Amino acid sequence: MKELQQSLDWDVQVKEIKIPGTNRRNRFALTKTGTGELIGIRSNRYYPVYNKDMEMIKERILETNGFTFKGYQQFSNGKRLLAFFENKRKDLQLGGQDVKDYLIIGNSHDTTSKLFIGTSNYMFRCENQFSEKIRSIEWKHNRPFDIEQIQIEEVIQFYEIGRRELYRKMERLKEVEADMELIHRLARQLMGTNEKSEVLMDVPQLKNNKQTIQFLNCIEQEVLELGPTLWGVFNGVTRYTSNYLKGNPGFGVVNGKGEQMNRELMEFCLSHC
Repeated sequence: MKELQQSLDWDVQVKEIKIPGTNRRNRFALTKTGTGELIGIRSNRYYPVYNKDMEMIKERILETNGFTFKGYQQFSNGKRLLAFFENKRKDLQLGGQDVKDYLIIGNSHDTTSKLFIGTSNYMFRCENQFSEKIRSIEWKHNRPFDIEQIQIEEVIQFYEIGRRELYRKMERLKEVEADMELIHRLARQLMGTNEKSEVLMDVPQLKNNKQTIQFLNCIEQEVLELGPTLWGVFNGVTRYTSNYLKGNPGFGVVNGKGEQMNRELMEFCLSHC
């Protein structure tokens, strides 16, 4: 799991591209301060959201006194950044389990994401993590960033609405029983095969596959603890994506394969509610 950092010791800077014999002004280089490392080449219509801008948003969020800053997480050597803020409330529960809940700021310097402020849910139970990108605000990199256009009170309001809706959806999962046929159907979908065999282990790609066995073991453990419902199955899959999935991106599971699998999991479960 990637470590959280309390501060960022660098920022991005815009540099002119100089090519002998040309006067090229429609492109510039985006580099890291300190090292000068190249992040990428951008058009003159691209406006970076700087790390210092994320710091300003962080201070505005902390001024509401509803969150504690937990730290930054960097991906691809800083090309993508996430900042995590823990909700200070101590009475948050899902399915009878204590949970922590996080507000997230995300940004990229490699065009893979807009600046966004969203929410993530982190479960105490076996450190199972689930994130839903409830993006209460997004900022495209097509104009200079202006923090005065971001109303933090409105962001917090949308965050709270999104949090309650996420909890409502999850609570519905406790009401639906889950049998082995449903679990095998979910496994076929999430483990990457379209074959429709009634018996999971009849599917060549999954038979004796270590990841599939681990996936099913995680579900079995959670179902034994929480009961044979979609809530137990849901926790089994998030246990797998949080603790065993190769390439797990770290805290919050808000990017990459784990996030994609969790999103498909939620869609599958809700389709059976």
